[in-house]
Amino acid sequence: MFTWVDVDEHLTTLAAANHWPEWLHAADGWWDGLELVVSSSTRVDVVKHWLDKAFGSGSTEWHDDTLMLRLDDPRTPDFTGIPVTLSPASENPDQPRRLPLLREKHITAQLAQPLERPTERFPSDVQILAFHSFKGGVGRTVHAVAMAETIARRGGRVLLIDSDLEAPGITWMHAAQGGQLDVSYEDLLALLQGADDGGWSAAVDIAAAYLPNQQVGRFAGGGRVTIVPTTRRTHLGPPRIEPADLLTPGRSPYFLTDALAALAVRTGSDTVVLDLRAGASELSAPVLLDPRVQRVFVTTLSHQSLEGTKALLKQLGRRAPALEGIDPASSVIVTQYRQDVHEAQAEQARTELSDALLSLRPPAGAGGADPGESGEVDADVLSRPLLSPFREELLALPSSWDSVLRVLEGCKVSDVLDSIVPAPVVTPQPDRAEGEQQVDYAKLRQRLADTAQPLIYAERKGMSSASGFLATDPLRRLLGDHRTEPPLALVVGAKGAGKTFMYAKACAARTWPAFAEQSGISGVSLTLPVVPVLESDNLDNDDLTTQDLRDTFAISHGASPEEAGSSQEIKDRLRKGLSRLGSDDEIGWRHLWLECLAIAAGVPAKEGQDAEFSLTELSRRTRAVFVMDGLEDLLQSLDTEVKRTALRVLVIDVLAWLRSLRGRPLGLVVFVRRDLVKRAVSQNSEQLLARYEPYALRWNKEEALRLALWVTAHADALPTRMAESEIAELSYDRLVDALIPVWGWKMGTEKSKEARSHLWVPAALGDFKDQVQARDVVVFLAQAARQSIPQVTWEDRVLVPSAMRKALLECSRVKISAIQDESQEIGDLLSRLQQVREPVTVPFSLNEVGLDVSDADFLVDSGVFARGNDGRYWVAEIYRHGLGFGSERRAKVLWRR
Repeated sequence: MFTWVDVDEHLTTLAAANHWPEWLHAADGWWDGLELVVSSSTRVDVVKHWLDKAFGSGSTEWHDDTLMLRLDDPRTPDFTGIPVTLSPASENPDQPRRLPLLREKHITAQLAQPLERPTERFPSDVQILAFHSFKGGVGRTVHAVAMAETIARRGGRVLLIDSDLEAPGITWMHAAQGGQLDVSYEDLLALLQGADDGGWSAAVDIAAAYLPNQQVGRFAGGGRVTIVPTTRRTHLGPPRIEPADLLTPGRSPYFLTDALAALAVRTGSDTVVLDLRAGASELSAPVLLDPRVQRVFVTTLSHQSLEGTKALLKQLGRRAPALEGIDPASSVIVTQYRQDVHEAQAEQARTELSDALLSLRPPAGAGGADPGESGEVDADVLSRPLLSPFREELLALPSSWDSVLRVLEGCKVSDVLDSIVPAPVVTPQPDRAEGEQQVDYAKLRQRLADTAQPLIYAERKGMSSASGFLATDPLRRLLGDHRTEPPLALVVGAKGAGKTFMYAKACAARTWPAFAEQSGISGVSLTLPVVPVLESDNLDNDDLTTQDLRDTFAISHGASPEEAGSSQEIKDRLRKGLSRLGSDDEIGWRHLWLECLAIAAGVPAKEGQDAEFSLTELSRRTRAVFVMDGLEDLLQSLDTEVKRTALRVLVIDVLAWLRSLRGRPLGLVVFVRRDLVKRAVSQNSEQLLARYEPYALRWNKEEALRLALWVTAHADALPTRMAESEIAELSYDRLVDALIPVWGWKMGTEKSKEARSHLWVPAALGDFKDQVQARDVVVFLAQAARQSIPQVTWEDRVLVPSAMRKALLECSRVKISAIQDESQEIGDLLSRLQQVREPVTVPFSLNEVGLDVSDADFLVDSGVFARGNDGRYWVAEIYRHGLGFGSERRAKVLWRR
């Protein structure tokens, strides 16, 4: 402690940490002393004791009846310091006025509390976005410009303000373009400061009169950008007036942002984008400390930039937290990283920055909208750092505005910002014409609920009962790659990915060309009947059975129906093989699998012959595609080496033998769980899976959204009809737009500060492997639709936000129940977790839930768990609710690869 400044700073730190005693009301340090405002009954010895505790033992001494606080002076061993005086607090003290500045003038116990919130929203729902960076040169201005242009292209009217009063950037672009500089940010600050009535009306009117001359473009739908440059001056120098100068007594602490919003309204703009001064600057503080502002922070991966950004985020979280459902969520953009070099660093930075972002959103119960049981999903979506990869073109930008925009478009910077662009401008709809029928959302919701419910386990309704299906990219690739020869492939997928459903649809089509035609694939020239070998125990029979297909195929090549063996006969042979064949008898297993194919085809091996001979003879007379599902029913969890050998031989040796037949006459498609293949093929499993990766049933976020739209269209539950065949061809942007009538743009009103629906849904239903299972999507739609039926207050969408949040709880229960039925190993672990008696809060340590490291590693590999940097574990939301686990409100977001 060298001077009173250090004393002042230390007292400020203690106050912000809520470490002041109750009797201490305020503190003011000066060059010649320290004044403490204390309760009237406070004794001096109590003050001395606390100062020694707060500043370190021996920090105070009495000198001539004056209490002194020690300062460090290496020139002398004697005590040197400043006097401490005590002043009694007033009986009815007026709390000192706190301002939105980084350095508060008065040190009081109030510093432990956030600043007083603004009492009103911005007029006309104007949205203010502020771009800030701790360091300069990180791409802040580039992304601010890209944001303004993106909003304008979507029909928004943007006021783009260059508020970097010391190093303007947008101003130079505008000037180089030859743009008008009639009124600037400096002019606005001066007009606001000198207003006679202390208000902003006159300043706003004057600035608004000149701003139309500073528009830099009009876009489709009425979008436009109007630039407010930093200054009209041609010489460089510090600003004459700073934003802090406007915060005079009698004015709102948020006078500046209120004035900017009023200027936007006055100029017909709906969005304000500010490019702020970098660093911990008071030039930016009045904007950053307004929680109504959508704050966007830009950083690189450099240590200094990252640490400064995290520190600023946490400081703003203490001073001006954003309330969920009321204030917009802040965002971070990580720039200038190379994807091929910095992937691990970028992922680590995203994790750390997400923690810091979550500190800007207070725990549940701190105010704001009730996030409900799915609040962690909102935290995930709303605090996702964005990655903006390195592009050489951005290192040396051209001078003029139009040239810069061309570079940004070429680098696709706007794509990075997609998830944080404000809600689109909502154009008032004309009054409904007389006689025009109003949309009956209750009826649409009922249709969706009634259609989605039986689709949850569509395979249990038989092969032909559920008409139609969504042709996903993996299925289209499988069919498209085998137009002229039978397929020999594995179709792998996780539980609930739709393997059995696709198997059933292939069987229902009866032939490979018919299956391709139903999937929108043309040009399949071979007539290949589909011959089922094994099916899942979950596949029920209806008017068409797998035995029907085997009998029909047997008759087609001259055999009798009696020669086509049944599924039960095939399963019995395989079960005998599990008890008869050894774990090292790979040749025996290959013969057994080929016997099963021959039996299904109606050509069982005759005495003195083997299955290889029978199938070779068959291949000379006809062609066919064998299909196989239900291996997990037969082999369970591959808990023995014999089972692992059986599956390994099937997926490697049997396919290789069929591939060796001249002309490739016989095909085989094996539908199997991915985790079973990895356990069966201990060496080179990734190489094997990579060979068939194009056909894997992996439901990523985009495909999950596509399925949601298809189910809704299939149920005829869209306000405007859409052909199911169109859905597979929609681009991502068009897909998102098409889903707005289903669940709205946001999980609230269009102008709310809630998460965007198309981001929230896959985040809620996904696991830590970035996978969303088809079954979970259908369960979600069925539950959300049913709970939306009575919600009469929402008449702009089919699914209501509150119903969608509640649906996640049922989805979680259904998912765990289904896994317990289908996957013994994962199911047993989930059952053990459900039986934990003590309440469990995520994140947790393994000893709290009774699992060992190997169990946890298995659940991590399965996407159920994720391991945090501190060694504790997190559970994906789609599992957490069904397990009955609680969660810390400020959940750490674990980024999914």
